[in-house]
Amino acid sequence: MTVDPSEPDTFPEEEDTVLDEEVPEADAAEQHTDLRSDEDEPLGDITHEAADEGDASEQARVVTLDEDDYR
Repeated sequence: MTVDPSEPDTFPEEEDTVLDEEVPEADAAEQHTDLRSDEDEPLGDITHEAADEGDASEQARVVTLDEDDYR
């Protein structure tokens, strides 16, 4: 579901959690983040006519949003 900034009903509901005094806020936020896939997608049936195996494996690679760009 996409988030429409003009429609408050589309925002995901956030839980109001009470943090312990000794828990750093950044650690608590990190523990509540959604899990993301860090594994590459399987290649499946790739024919040599459709794409080169190296190109297909590069396209299936999962890159995180905060990963530095290759220069």
